[in-house]
Amino acid sequence: MKKFYRILYSFVLVYFLYAGFVVGSVFSPKTMSALLGRFGLWRRYRKNLKPKMDKKRLWFHVSSAGELEQAKPLIRLFHDRNAEEVEIILTYFSPSAKKPASNIAGVLFNDYLPLDTYFNTKNIFDIISPDAVVFVKFDIWPNIVWEAEERNIPTFLIDGTLHRKSMRYSNILGQSFYNSVYMAFRMIGVVSESDLRRFMITSPRRSNVKILGDTRFDQVAFRAAQNDPHKLPMIMQEYKDRLTIICGSTWDADDKHILKPLRDLMEDVHLLHIMLVPHEPTEKHIQKYREYFSAYAPVRLSEIRRGVKGGRVVLVDEVGCLAELYRLASVAYVGGAFSTGVHNVMEPSIMGLPTIFGPFYYNSPEAEALVRNNCAFTGSDSEDFYATFKKLACDTHFRIDSGKRSQEFIKSNLGADERYYKEINRLI
Repeated sequence: MKKFYRILYSFVLVYFLYAGFVVGSVFSPKTMSALLGRFGLWRRYRKNLKPKMDKKRLWFHVSSAGELEQAKPLIRLFHDRNAEEVEIILTYFSPSAKKPASNIAGVLFNDYLPLDTYFNTKNIFDIISPDAVVFVKFDIWPNIVWEAEERNIPTFLIDGTLHRKSMRYSNILGQSFYNSVYMAFRMIGVVSESDLRRFMITSPRRSNVKILGDTRFDQVAFRAAQNDPHKLPMIMQEYKDRLTIICGSTWDADDKHILKPLRDLMEDVHLLHIMLVPHEPTEKHIQKYREYFSAYAPVRLSEIRRGVKGGRVVLVDEVGCLAELYRLASVAYVGGAFSTGVHNVMEPSIMGLPTIFGPFYYNSPEAEALVRNNCAFTGSDSEDFYATFKKLACDTHFRIDSGKRSQEFIKSNLGADERYYKEINRLI
């Protein structure tokens, strides 16, 4: 069956995927960037990747910047402990990973992954000459897995997830196809019992599937320990001693439900400060906030950097500093849960903040766990959010206790990086 699927995928399905990629680039600047970024790819591989010498090569592949964050703890361990014996090669699919991939210590080479055709795959194995291949989460390319098996090169999946609505699990044809892929893995590490169960249903003869955890916890904890004082103006530190609600990675759909209760609460709680951090800080978005909170003379972060004194409302008009801003807050609202799903709730939790978000958070197992543990809170309308914001703002004991339990939950899930390191190191 694997032979049939490889022929079908290599000479039919992958070209449909490529056609969709090209068509999608017309409508999506991000997809266009990914397409254009692959021009000259083989020349860059041959020019920039040194021939393999006496070290083993460990090839990591990630989809985008999010999965790259999950790979970092494991890359860090191999670099710190095996730098004399192991070289790290990193490929990615999305342009969002391009810039962060270039800043990782210990990575010998990084670039886009070529289209997963039969001949491309043989070519990239000849150039990289890996001793092992590591996929992260779910961006698994079948020809790479099959080619690695053919060459007796072990492949590993870390932070494996299989959503209950995934075609790899919920569709009988998808199950059959991916069974032929999963069977070629040397080891599959999953993040939860439910993921283990779904993997075993999709690939019932696949024996080496283990619950090893989620390296995102380790990366969040690592970043929390790396306090960069230069990312924010020193004057911002005064917010740490104030009662501050931060709204991170918010969209228009979030704003419809949280702006009014926040403004009402500012009238009721005169010590309250808020920071608004839109997911995409466009000028239009920032101006909307400025008008809505005009009674409180909002100040932009860029203005504070120029020496303007911050007030009760701070408008964050730049990206890349949300994790540092969480250090200064008392309560966090995390956006996204009124559309595609809640964004990262781990970052505020590791800082000891109680978190709040909208109703669509089932994309995030950690958000579900935090809600079950009563240290994260959800709502569906303005009344819900006003009540929760007010409870956390006015009940100091409740706020601090919720934040501590959030932080303890994150810390209780640390150690996945060590478990994956031991498994992979043992098998390569």
